[in-house]
Amino acid sequence: MARVRFDSGSRLGAVVELTSAKTVFGRNESCDCVLPHPTVSRRHFFIELVQGKHLLVDQGSGNGTYVNGTTVSWVELKDRDVIRAGPFALVFEKSITEKDTLIEALEEQMEPSFKDDYPREYIIGIEHFNAGRYFEAHEIWEEIWLRSSDEARLFYQMLIQAAVGLLHFERGNVRGAHGMHKNVMEKLALLPRVFMSLDIVEFEHKFREYFAPLQQGNWEAIPEGYAPTRIRLRSVEENK
Repeated sequence: MARVRFDSGSRLGAVVELTSAKTVFGRNESCDCVLPHPTVSRRHFFIELVQGKHLLVDQGSGNGTYVNGTTVSWVELKDRDVIRAGPFALVFEKSITEKDTLIEALEEQMEPSFKDDYPREYIIGIEHFNAGRYFEAHEIWEEIWLRSSDEARLFYQMLIQAAVGLLHFERGNVRGAHGMHKNVMEKLALLPRVFMSLDIVEFEHKFREYFAPLQQGNWEAIPEGYAPTRIRLRSVEENK
């Protein structure tokens, strides 16, 4: 079953199931999904199911409807398309998979102070990363990296490469680990000291320390006994 999921604001993670032939979004209380904001038109856009395809149709909204950053009058929606109306960002999900179910379960464990501030892919990727599920972290961060720009895009690419580097390291791929370590270090040098509540300086120190024996030697296999690198987000008080 297709649905749209809120990807920002106080309703982050909330979903609207597209069970009807036509689902209307807008500011008016009569809409199927109410988007209460003055920049949203009374009936802003609707999503209609036509011959197995989900079509988004703008209803002459004052400020426009955007899909993946481009204003549209109508468009066939593809899986993971990002819809924007006023301040609201919604992700179209064509079908629910096991991965989506896992994400929702992990989302319940999010720190309340971060849940509304950052994209859920960022936080859940950290959950995977800290649990040593580097492949899963890399997979979910790639989803948000593809729709990011500027410093955020660089930041997510750094996290992806960190996860891949640790995966190589864990599997004894010394050459691959070396390459990813170099890429991560280069990107960390371009980022501010703190970004999205991650202390970049602290993370760089931990990552460099973890890979130090590898940088100094020429191992055929990764020695045992190394504690995994973890990501710790700064608290609200630390960010002040």
